[in-house]
Amino acid sequence: MRIQATGIMLLITCGYLWFLMGIAWAPSNKIYQQALVVLLWLPGLLAMVIFRKHLLGIWRKSRLFCSCLVLFLAWAALSAVWTGAEEPSRELKRVLYVVLFLVSLALLGAEQPRRIWQGLSVGFVGLAFACFVSIYLFYIRDLQPISVRLEGVGQLGHPILGAYVMALVVIWGARFKPSRVWPCIIWGVLMLFALAFVLLGQSRGAILALIVGVFSLLLLRGGRAVWLGSAAIMLVCWVGYELFAPLILARGLSYRPEIFQASLDMFLQNPLLGLGIGTDYRVVTFNYPEGFDHTHNSFTHAAVELGLPGVALWIGLWLSAFHIAWRHRFSAEGRLVFGTLVVSLVALQFDAASLWGTPRAEWFVIWFPLALTLALVAQPHSDKLRHVCIEAS
Repeated sequence: MRIQATGIMLLITCGYLWFLMGIAWAPSNKIYQQALVVLLWLPGLLAMVIFRKHLLGIWRKSRLFCSCLVLFLAWAALSAVWTGAEEPSRELKRVLYVVLFLVSLALLGAEQPRRIWQGLSVGFVGLAFACFVSIYLFYIRDLQPISVRLEGVGQLGHPILGAYVMALVVIWGARFKPSRVWPCIIWGVLMLFALAFVLLGQSRGAILALIVGVFSLLLLRGGRAVWLGSAAIMLVCWVGYELFAPLILARGLSYRPEIFQASLDMFLQNPLLGLGIGTDYRVVTFNYPEGFDHTHNSFTHAAVELGLPGVALWIGLWLSAFHIAWRHRFSAEGRLVFGTLVVSLVALQFDAASLWGTPRAEWFVIWFPLALTLALVAQPHSDKLRHVCIEAS
């Protein structure tokens, strides 16, 4: 039995790393999804049976967070009864994917916690190198003008969502600074490429998410770092605005206020149950009659799709996740989770609204932060990493 458990954890570890790096390096989305089935969904299903006692222990450690999570997923599944989706069974399958993803990483955090956090350092290297490859292919090989939004390799081809993923990569990289000279130089180069990817994606939301995420980590660190870091951030923002003001202001507010108001109107039309999981809808505004296929905000999307119970549970889930990360703010893992949550929360306000799609870049800012929170809860106290910082030698 122990050998079986070890093998399952090894498969889940491989699936975890594939989730992180396959988003950039998988030859196609189909291969990315199929590998996740083999390396994460199926082992996760077996792990739920073998390590079922761990799941009860995780719930006991954080009843509020786990209760909000279970109730939210259950309500989403129940909404398949009244959904307008063409195939309600497909929507239920997507909820199952989310459950298996969260459970797999929670159990990995309980059994092999170091693999969770060290996996982020591996993900940082793999994804930051993908930034270099993306920049080379897009601007040098394909001779695209620098004013054109960068499209990344693999499944990072969407400029906005790819930029959010790389904003997270910068946050992770900041927590894994090596101590030796040459590794530190390589780390610095990788950080620069990840930063360049975020900027070249020209997503104001991703840039704002990165700024807020870095500032939150500075606040957790305290001392003079807060003032020096804040001054540096303000200086960089001012210089960036002076240099690129026309580009920053060209798209205005991108219809966001009008979309938000129209989304609230849609929610009020069916406030209790919502439209149901997976229902196609259009957010039509007076200045864009063609409409948008989602609300560009995760919370209003949850309100439209799942009604008041759904959005209340979704808000409670994120508040509870922040509370857990805040309680662990003096540990390296807690700071990693806190920074990830901050960047993701900003992303949820502007762009990442599709909760139930198959694993893709959006999962990095929707479900992955919650999975890391579960892993933080599940981690045995005896396996805590060092306080203050994590060093990658």
